[in-house]
Order: sequence, then structure tokens, then C-alpha cells
Amino acid sequence: MILVADATVKQRLKPSQSQVQNSFRTLVVAVFLIGTMLPFVYAFIRLKMVTGWTFWQALSGFDTVYGGSEALRFTLLEAFASSMLTVIIGLPIAWFLSRHQWKRIRLLRAFLAVPFVTPAIVAAMGFLSLIRQDGILTKIGIDLRLEEGVIGWFAEVSGWQHPGHFIALITAHAWFNLSLMIRFVEPTLSSLDPAWEEQLSMLPGGKTRISRLKNLWIPVIGPAVLCAASLSFLFSFTSFALVKWLAPTSHTLESLMAEAGSSAGIAGYRIESSELIYSVALLQFLILLLTLWITALLQKRYSERLSLLSEQGVRKHHGPPSRLAKLVILLGILFTLLPFVSVLISSFQARKITNGSVKYEWTLEGWSNAWSGDLSTMGVGEAMSNSIIYALCTLIVALPLGWILASTIFKLEQSGWSKSSKLLDLACMLPLAISALMVGLGVLLGGLRWYPEMFNWFLLPVYPHVLLTVPFVVRVMLPAYHSLDPGYTEQCKMLNLSPLRTWHHGTFMFLRGPAVVAGSLTLAFSLGEFGASWLLVRSGTWDTLSIVVDQLMSRPNFDPLIHPTAMAAATMLMLLTFALFLLAERFRAHDQRSGF
Repeated sequence: MILVADATVKQRLKPSQSQVQNSFRTLVVAVFLIGTMLPFVYAFIRLKMVTGWTFWQALSGFDTVYGGSEALRFTLLEAFASSMLTVIIGLPIAWFLSRHQWKRIRLLRAFLAVPFVTPAIVAAMGFLSLIRQDGILTKIGIDLRLEEGVIGWFAEVSGWQHPGHFIALITAHAWFNLSLMIRFVEPTLSSLDPAWEEQLSMLPGGKTRISRLKNLWIPVIGPAVLCAASLSFLFSFTSFALVKWLAPTSHTLESLMAEAGSSAGIAGYRIESSELIYSVALLQFLILLLTLWITALLQKRYSERLSLLSEQGVRKHHGPPSRLAKLVILLGILFTLLPFVSVLISSFQARKITNGSVKYEWTLEGWSNAWSGDLSTMGVGEAMSNSIIYALCTLIVALPLGWILASTIFKLEQSGWSKSSKLLDLACMLPLAISALMVGLGVLLGGLRWYPEMFNWFLLPVYPHVLLTVPFVVRVMLPAYHSLDPGYTEQCKMLNLSPLRTWHHGTFMFLRGPAVVAGSLTLAFSLGEFGASWLLVRSGTWDTLSIVVDQLMSRPNFDPLIHPTAMAAATMLMLLTFALFLLAERFRAHDQRSGF
């Protein structure tokens, strides 16, 4: 009797498995939130100390910082224009892609989705090649770089300075964010019950196209379109590499901070730089936080399940594509592939001046210089190895961290803690609101203050890379958790399987595909990360492949081999990213309702 009582007491004192799991999840969430906010908070503490400004003084003093008002206006304008152009270009493509029975549909989706995982510096090089003096667009009379011809005439008539740069920038942003529209809109349309449209067409509210648009299509795909547009706004708002190279005469808030970042946070030295960073970063954070909150609300409406059927059956009902559908998809694929093809071709072409005329000749010298590193701090082979090491280290940390965070959000939802789950979901997106440059600047300022020797540590860039990739892991894994059937876990428990085997058979087996997708995207985004790396690793020792491309293009263009060498390095980064993207697409289930 005493032994039984003693065993009962020990059983009560021993923490249950659920308590251990909850404690572990709480620890992981706390570590992530502290790790996310620490660079940002410390950067502001440092800037506050240097400037002597309070939070409200920094916000109210925004109009006084050099270039702040102009940068804000341009940032809002280009972000709104980019999101609108993304909808204009992406919605017809998503519509026709989902409304017909296409051959090799997975291949079509892969072609149209690849821009989103393309490193920003590669996208910038692709569009630079398209708009260069002897590029495709210039040959047909559209000079967006030097702004001559039609663009020059428009600039003179309208009084708009550098409209060509603005058009190139928002077009590149629309190209970059095209995948968002495809990922959000196409899954809903391709599995929507065709009977809805047929039944509505027989009712008074569905006799005309406008009435069907009002009563069916806007309610069904409206949240998805708005969600894609809001994310496009967010990514365009924080764009740096594309702005740096396609609109060099204009500043966004992000590029303005990048220019002043190297001299900010140093007591007694260029206080105006610290004031600029303090004001601009605060305002940008508030705008992006509002954007993320709106996006979260839209995603909730988008994720609500409609009466969806089998995609194969719906496509069969709609039948083969029409000529218009084929034309739209063909134009979409050409729009997607042109920058890539332009980068590849430019890597084999060198400028040659003969009798005063500029011509281009085919050569392999650009590739030779890229590998040898004669025109940069290191060759692309060494830079690629640095990039791969950073990406693998990022994967080891970011994938399990994001997986646990997604699991925690899902558990909170299932337990009835709706507000807590929403707050944690929003918190997981905070690194996107802080922006890559501010994460890098926070690490820079914190490291200089606390432990300057950390800048001798090779793996320092992994920290900002982890923070910037975890949100994407959460966005991939959370919809996968929502699609789980709890019946499998219940059956495992009825069979009296151990907790580990229950998790393996009831959860892990159904999340392997999304985990591979999340891992591949983590590697791709880490390889192409530019903003934080641009601040932290420009020492010539740990340069990544994206930094080497930027270095090459920043050199004076007197040497005709500069351009092909930079394009060769960009092509290597592009091919490496493509391989990871194809791996992600191989394991991606089409019914995953995430934007990535």
C-alpha cells in the first residue's frame, strides 16, 4: 500500500510529456523573439544615446533629416505602383493558368514562380542587361537607362525626372513578385466548383460579366489578390538591390539607410547619419508593421476553405486552353525568362569599340575572370563556398526553429488561444518589418559595443540570415499543419504507439514534403540575401557570391570585361538557386495554401 502511494506521488511530481513540450515550445518562442528584437532594440538604444532624441522626437524630426521626405514619397509611390503592376500582370496569368487543362502544369508553375526565389542582385543584373545601351529594349526604341527617344520625350513633356528608371524598377518588382499572385490566386480558382458559376449565370445577379464579377469572383479571389498585393507592397517597400542598380538617382527609405549605415551609431561622429537612421528606421518599421497586420487579416480570410473539388476534375471540366489563354501564358513565360536569358547571354559578350562604334563580341574571358577573381576580392568559386556554408548553417538553425514556431501557432489555435496564435504569427513576420538592413545594422552596432572581436568570426552573417528566413519557413509549414488529418494521430494512440512513433506516423510523414520545400527556400533565400550581408561582410575575406556581383558592377566600366565578369558571377548564383528551387517544386503539393 505504501509502495503504491509512493509511486502515485512520484507520478504526480513527474512532469507530463505535454508539460515538457509546452515548456520547450515556450523556450523556443522566447529565444526567437529575443533574437529577433535584440538587434533592432539595441540599434535604437544606441542611436538614441548618440542623437539624444526620444522616440517621439525621432518621429517628429523625420522632416528635418536630409532626404527623408523625398525618400518616403518615392518609396510609397514605387511600392504602390509595383503592387498594382503585379496585380495587372499576374492576375490574368493566374486566371488562365487555373481555368484550363494544361499539359505539364507543374513545369508551367515552376517557370512562373522562379522569380520570387531569384536573388535580388541577379534580378537587378538581368534587368540591367535588358535596358543596357545595346539591350533588347533599347533596340526597339525603349531606352529606360539613358532615357533617350520616346522616354526622353515623355520626360520632357511631363516634367518627370527619370521616368525610365521608375518604369524599370516597378517592372522588376512586378517580375520579382509575380509568384505571389500565382501562389495565392491559382490554387483557389483551379479547384473551385464550376457549378457555382453555372448556377449564378442562371440567376438575376449573374446575367452579366460585371454582376458575376461583383457577386462571385471578387468575394472568392478578392482576399487572395489583396493578400498578394499587400505582400508585393511589403517586398517592394524594403527593396534595396533593385533600387540601387535600376534607380540610382532616387532613394527609398531602405537605400537611404544603407547609404548612411556605415557611419551611424558612432558617438561624436556624423551625428546627422545617426539621426537619419533613427527617424527613417522608426517610420519604416511602423509602416511595415501595419502592412504585416493587414496581410495577416487578409491571409485569414484567404485561408478559409471554400467548396473546393479535385483540381484534375475542375480542369477537365473547363477543357483545353483557348488561343487567348495560350498567348497570355506564353507572354508570362517570356516575361519571366527574359532577364535570366539576358544575364546568361551578357556573360559571354564583351564590349569592343571599332572605328568609334560600339560592338559586342563573343568571349569566355568574363567567365575566366570571374573564376580567377582578377577583378574582385575573390573568385566566384571561393565566394560560392562562403555562400553555401552560410546557407547550410542557416538551414540547420532556421528550419527546426520555424517548424517549432509553426507547430506552436497551430497548437495555440487548436487549444482555443486564437489571439495568442495571431500575435505569435505576426511576431514571426517581424524580421520582414524590421528589414534586412536594420537587422544587419543592429548586429553591427551591437557587436561593436559588446564584443568587437565577433567581427573576426566567419559565421557572423548566419545570425541575420536565420532571422530573415524563419518567416518563410513558418509560412510554408503552418498551412501544412492546417492540412493534417487528426484521425491518423488518434489511430496511432489507439494502437498504443510511443509518443515518438505517434508523431512520426501521424505528423512527420505528412510534413516531409513541406519541410523539404521550406528547407530549399531557406537555402535559396540565404544564398541570395543581400541587405544584411552588404553591411556585414564587405571585408573582402568572407564575401558571398551576391556581394562579389555587386563589387564587380561597382567598378568603373572602362574595362570592357567588367560587365561580362559580373554577369558570369550572377549566372553562377542564378544556376545554384535554380537547382534548389527545382528541388522545392519537386516536393511541393499544389494544395498548400501559402504564398511561397
